[in-house]
Amino acid sequence: MVPVDVLLIISHQLKEDEFQRVQGMFSNMTIIAESDFKAAAARIQEEKSSYKLFVFLSFDESLPEDWKIEELHLESPVMVLLNVSKRDLFVFYSFLDSVGLLAQSPAVSDKREISPLLHQSLEYIEQNLCENDLSLEKVASSIFVSRCHYSRVFKEYFGFGFKEYIMNKRIQKAKVMLQNGVPVTDVCYAVGYGDLTHFGRVFKKLVGTNPSVYRGHRREKPSCG
Repeated sequence: MVPVDVLLIISHQLKEDEFQRVQGMFSNMTIIAESDFKAAAARIQEEKSSYKLFVFLSFDESLPEDWKIEELHLESPVMVLLNVSKRDLFVFYSFLDSVGLLAQSPAVSDKREISPLLHQSLEYIEQNLCENDLSLEKVASSIFVSRCHYSRVFKEYFGFGFKEYIMNKRIQKAKVMLQNGVPVTDVCYAVGYGDLTHFGRVFKKLVGTNPSVYRGHRREKPSCG
């Protein structure tokens, strides 16, 4: 049987909504959430040859006393994570991804399915798009990964960089506002730029004309009908 990467064993019985949240975060690995070691061990033994890595996770400072991992005789590496917080889960996900232990099947890869973390970061961008201090560092920090790691994952998924993505999103929003007759200065600050000259340069680079001309041209167009 071909190894299917990581088996995550949580030494706690989770509520259904808690399990779904964890499963959503680690959607490309198998998860066992079980407080009974014998029940967990039985499931592990069924397919233990299928995994490259076994991760035992506890929200407490230690695993329960009856959890004797050595009795499982696992051949693949074992990692034990104790006193885990929500932040630790994000860091753990980032680590596994960075070392290539979250490889997806070709069918999933072909669909370019977005990861839960990347999806969460895009939501953060949408909510903060017009904030002047929005940056790669802040977005990466919002999902508890490094700036370099997030930049690489972002470009791999979209085919272009974070900065280009933000510029295009902001300028698209600016175009709509200008078409509605909003003054250029107001648009500049409303879409997250703190400098009118810089906004003008970016707008002209992407649209081909400066904001004032674009606004005037759109407002002067005769209506149909």
